[in-house]
Amino acid sequence: MYETERLTQELYKNEIDIRNIVVNQVLYEEGNCNMCKSRIKMQKKYLDQIRDLFDDFHITIIPLQEQEVRGFNDLTNFSKMLLAPPQYKY
Repeated sequence: MYETERLTQELYKNEIDIRNIVVNQVLYEEGNCNMCKSRIKMQKKYLDQIRDLFDDFHITIIPLQEQEVRGFNDLTNFSKMLLAPPQYKY
């Protein structure tokens, strides 16, 4: 999150306009995994901070994928999520 803040400030200083931020690899499904529950709780805190800090930006949240995004089909599916992100409640 802080890297994103520094990057947006650097881009702004260099007169590069950005309006979108993509948050990638977000867990949504809790299940019975204690580590997953802990990670979701931590991510929720950061997502709340991101929404507050970057309230003027369009924020797209992409869930953690089961595998690396590689190849044409994976990239096509990922790009569809960028245009129409899955709707999850956090």
